Amino acid sequence: MNSKPKPIFAKRIFWDVNFEQIDYDAKANFVIERVFERGDVEDIRQCRRYYGDEKVTEALLNAN
Repeated sequence: MNSKPKPIFAKRIFWDVNFEQIDYDAKANFVIERVFERGDVEDIRQCRRYYGDEKVTEALLNAN
């Protein structure tokens, strides 16, 4: 479905879940929220590249 290469995030962002099994498409909102909460500038850049600004904005506006 998504032909872009998977983003490369620091494992520390997802310390509490199985990092190798994150489904970046099915769990997009979770991934985006977590990256913006705990990631550094490079993680956020990767996130924006993979999902696009529109998707990122939507996820963050709908975050808890």
